[in-house]
Amino acid sequence: MFWKSIFLVSCVLAAGFAHTASAVVPGNDDCQDAKPVGNVTDLPFDTTSATLDGPGHVITSPNLWYCYTATCNGCVTVSLLGSSFDTKVAVYDGCGCDPVLGDLIKSNDNFFSRQSKITFPARAGKQYLIEVGGARASDTGEGVISISCDAQSGGPSNDDCSSARYVGDVKDLPYDTTCATFDGPGHCMDTPNLWYCYTAAVTGDVTVSLERSVLSVDTMLAVYDGSDCYPTSDALIECNDDFGDSFDSQITFKAIAGNQYLIEVGSRIDEEAGPGQITISSGAPPVSSNDDCHDAWPIGEVAALPFDTSDATFDGQGHCMSSPNIWYCYTAACTGQATISLCGSGFDTMLAVYNGCQCNPGHGDMIACNDDACDRQSEVAIDVVAGRQYLIEVGGYGSDTGQGVLSVSVLCDAPVKPDLGDAPDSTNNYGATMTAYSSPVTVQANFPTVFNDGSGVGPYGPAHLNAPTGAFLGKRISRETEADSGSDEDGVNNITPQTDLSDDDRGDDGVVVPLSLPHCGWAIFDYQVTVADPKIDLWVNVWLDWNRDGDWDDTPACDAGAAPEWAVQNQYLFGLPVGLSQVTTPAFLSWHPKSGPAGVWMRITISEQPWKGGSNPGEKGNGGSGPATRYEIGETEDYYFIPDKTPGADCPLCEDVNGDGVIDMEDLAALTALWLENCL
Repeated sequence: MFWKSIFLVSCVLAAGFAHTASAVVPGNDDCQDAKPVGNVTDLPFDTTSATLDGPGHVITSPNLWYCYTATCNGCVTVSLLGSSFDTKVAVYDGCGCDPVLGDLIKSNDNFFSRQSKITFPARAGKQYLIEVGGARASDTGEGVISISCDAQSGGPSNDDCSSARYVGDVKDLPYDTTCATFDGPGHCMDTPNLWYCYTAAVTGDVTVSLERSVLSVDTMLAVYDGSDCYPTSDALIECNDDFGDSFDSQITFKAIAGNQYLIEVGSRIDEEAGPGQITISSGAPPVSSNDDCHDAWPIGEVAALPFDTSDATFDGQGHCMSSPNIWYCYTAACTGQATISLCGSGFDTMLAVYNGCQCNPGHGDMIACNDDACDRQSEVAIDVVAGRQYLIEVGGYGSDTGQGVLSVSVLCDAPVKPDLGDAPDSTNNYGATMTAYSSPVTVQANFPTVFNDGSGVGPYGPAHLNAPTGAFLGKRISRETEADSGSDEDGVNNITPQTDLSDDDRGDDGVVVPLSLPHCGWAIFDYQVTVADPKIDLWVNVWLDWNRDGDWDDTPACDAGAAPEWAVQNQYLFGLPVGLSQVTTPAFLSWHPKSGPAGVWMRITISEQPWKGGSNPGEKGNGGSGPATRYEIGETEDYYFIPDKTPGADCPLCEDVNGDGVIDMEDLAALTALWLENCL
């Protein structure tokens, strides 16, 4: 412990000395010498004596480099405002040098005046490379850099097409693409974007318009026919950048009542992402034209749809109300729980919902009736089934009438998504031998992937029923009935034994790559989990083929202890909220052979039960297998990758751990606190 302390102090003192001695050429002049930083405010820099180093993707002037470790899950803002020259800034994923173009997250030249500023989504603990320089090759000077992380902003809930927000006619609905990412087919835009699923209330013209909240935003807008993600180019109805003489976007298209349309909102370039308002308006009938049940307006999900019962009359059987009333026919876009609300209306309301849209409904058709749920306004929550229709009756208490707003939203149940892995498996339905590794020698694959190979004896590949889906890895899960045969949502089976092809499950997106797995060193990695039912217990298990022999059955030895190929053993997850969360594995020992294949096969499984030894304990190819009765929920993802085996550079602890912009003894205390929190 004494010598380790001397080593740490020596590192800190050496780093401090190097910083002092670099008055002429900045210490972070080269990418490989990027300065570790956390959140900082007006940290001075000077590129006058710097040189150009790096790939030149964005900046061609003398430049400086910073390695930022995100302090939160949210939006990180990097600002050069207050600098004395024409600046430019770029941010890359990870701190590897030199970054490739695919690592570029965002860049900016002129955000305000001649200074630069960018905002991008980040994950706590992840590193990002920041490049600072001038707008032109000759631009240098003194400046200040500020970096902050806003945990409250997070990422927009409708950032991905599959999470599109359901809307009807809306007016000035706020949105903000500042912290969004790009997701989609790229038919109209490839910038940070948001998605909406619009259900047309009437047949006729629908106008979608975007209005910027700040002048720097130059919007982009696209409308697609249907609600499938991702939409094809044939589904694109229109793409618009500038409407009229403004930088705002607007599209008018022909809609059919009850049909759904995807709306994509973004900006012309990354730097012009920002806040705005979206308005969707249709040629809706005049107020109270839905006075009679047989004239009920067709709607989908709507947000604050205005209505007025002042000129309405009473129509119906009076099962819930006898006041002047109006009617809507709601078609459920998915199976789940719908909330129908009159909250925010200007009078004492009544609300009823009936099964089906036939007039006049009988008392047995009534699903719910409500008077006061939010002050004097009404609200009900009902279970709905995708495609079915529900009649909504809106009126007042007694004889009350007035103006109000109707909102309909639905929390969809997760779809049925049976899932299997995609590692090569020689016990398959075609009797074909599959290859785990082909260089420097061919190694047969004995990974348990196919659930039913016809033998009836296992080992069984991990199969997840997901009926319904309670939780899965990453943002997406694809449906398949068997790993090597049958229907597959991706259009291709996970493995094709006849041609020795594997790793073809397009839904494998849970593990945050790349992975650092030093030989006989401790390792961790991050993965993402989407939860639909927070009441389900979850266990995560990970296997890695350390000795590259084509199975996950072995336990190599290190000086620090055993390194089982069952690397993560029954990590129990609890308290995860509905939606996407990021999780870190417990620490495990890595192991690699002195020679052999560079790549390694890894399996990660999330399920509702712990792994208790597999379906064929003691048999070759048992590691990573699943139960003969299948898992009820979850997902298995298999990866083949080349791990980073580097144990770390010399003096790896010389970092600005507490993010105050300097490396000193306070970082030693912060590092000690982190070690006590995460390593005991």
